[in-house]
Amino acid sequence: EEEPSEKPSEAPKAVFNVTSERTAEERPAESTEKEEASPNNEMSNAEKTTSSSGLNATTTNNQLEKKIENTENPLKITDQKVPRKETKGSVDSGKSAKSFQRVDRWGVIMLGDEDDKFEETKPPTKEEFEWELKWANTLAKWDKYATHYENVKKIRNRIRQGIADPVRGLLWPRLCGADIMQQKAPDLFQKLLSRQLSQKDEEQLQKDLHRTDPRNIIFYNKGLGQESLYHVLKAYCLYNPKVGYCQGMGSLAGLLLMYVPEEMAFWMMVRLLDDPKYECAGLYEPGFPVLFKQLAIHDRILEKFDRKLYRFLQRHNVMSVTYALRWYQGRFYEFPKELFIRIFDIFLAEGKKIIFRVAMYMLMSRRKEFFKRDDDDKANSFARDIRDNPYTKDAPDATTLIKKALKVKVKQRKLEKYEREYESKVNKGNR
Repeated sequence: EEEPSEKPSEAPKAVFNVTSERTAEERPAESTEKEEASPNNEMSNAEKTTSSSGLNATTTNNQLEKKIENTENPLKITDQKVPRKETKGSVDSGKSAKSFQRVDRWGVIMLGDEDDKFEETKPPTKEEFEWELKWANTLAKWDKYATHYENVKKIRNRIRQGIADPVRGLLWPRLCGADIMQQKAPDLFQKLLSRQLSQKDEEQLQKDLHRTDPRNIIFYNKGLGQESLYHVLKAYCLYNPKVGYCQGMGSLAGLLLMYVPEEMAFWMMVRLLDDPKYECAGLYEPGFPVLFKQLAIHDRILEKFDRKLYRFLQRHNVMSVTYALRWYQGRFYEFPKELFIRIFDIFLAEGKKIIFRVAMYMLMSRRKEFFKRDDDDKANSFARDIRDNPYTKDAPDATTLIKKALKVKVKQRKLEKYEREYESKVNKGNR
């Protein structure tokens, strides 16, 4: 099917774009501690998914495609009582005596044995309320912040300290430029929905809908969110038939739908999947080209930053696919919810560099513990343990971990250099 003629000829530059600040970031670092401190709430460990990639260094593309599984992402909703309900195929299948009763602050349905993971919604503290007011004032003066370098730097630092949750739905589209794309083609989303998907895409999309965050109250048991999820994924599939619909996209769309309406979620999907700043489409496409590339770049950065740890991992056959595949494909969706959302805030503002920074910190902060594992099995087991357990004694919460990760100085020009090296090897038939 031909693409709609209304499709914008080129993607607009985001109103707020800190990727162009590379030269400024490579100047001697300026202290950001003078910025207003955001609320520092300790977070409980989020529920971890039970899927395992089971990958090794010799995994082929076809094997990888079969083994990368659809996973959940954190979602936000007020906690509430949920009636006990057990139906075939529901979240309670196989858990006959453990029907759910509560929904936590992220919209996740809690089972009877998960009280220790329950995060209750609480009224904002005075400090949190003041932080929300500062963000509201920022949005009111957005044009000022988005056009002057000193103000861009200030807003970048504030984003790193944490976006107030009530303004995320207004700020996220501005950070990635989705609001501009919507303004340029205001009728396109509805026109795409009026068209028909191919039978293949329709069947695959319908098959995957119930797999997207099945324990979130919005999507649970054919909830209202599933219809919006279908609209967003269908529209993108028709908008960009070269990429189409790929399994795993639902998790990203589901996250966006918790903060923005379905039409804006569609335009955010366009930006995140198609813009080189984010480069998300290649994380889902057959063959996973961007996923392989970013894992290779991960190895190059680790070798540069910590050669001793890099050689230790190589010697004990701890390959990056063992522990880092979920980080790069899911953008840390399996981390505790607060941490994942905070990383995603920075990802929207600054691009994929934050993913490498957090990944490097996760490894380098545990280097001494790695060195205590003196055989392959112990080293690989420890790598899998840290994959979904980011918090440590030195970084017990999202604010502290992000602050430490941002001290890992990954330079944009280095990333571009490593990308060119990798692509050159791929073109020559090596990887």
